[in-house]
Amino acid sequence: MKKLILFITILLCIACKKSSIEKKIIANNNEYWEFYNYEYNQGAIYFQFKENGSHDKYLQYINEGFKLFNNDGDIISGYRTWSIKNDSTFVWDDEEYKIEKISDNEIILSYIRYSKTENIGNQKYFILLNKWRVTNKGPQSLGYKK
Repeated sequence: MKKLILFITILLCIACKKSSIEKKIIANNNEYWEFYNYEYNQGAIYFQFKENGSHDKYLQYINEGFKLFNNDGDIISGYRTWSIKNDSTFVWDDEEYKIEKISDNEIILSYIRYSKTENIGNQKYFILLNKWRVTNKGPQSLGYKK
């Protein structure tokens, strides 16, 4: 009986631990992920992914540093979520992205844009998340340098 209780306890501990992928994505208070979408050539937005499965959006200003930007006037983001599915899929606000590469300072995600016209076909696009950290010298990029 004692062995069964010990076995169940160990299983529960293993199930409750965050995966190594989640640990890399979760940001400390002074860390942000810079977002860059290669399909739309869009960037300059930063995110913090929280341990509770939510995320916040930030803008970076020259003098003020990172400022919360979840809502923009009459545009309200609502609840913002993220999770990892099957250790290879990043679920971000109900959109799914394949994890192509992940390190402590850089994440590369991909998604397929399905075309309704036959002559274009489906295309694969990439999103780069590059980690930034606020230091004594100001915000510093830790990942890929553009």
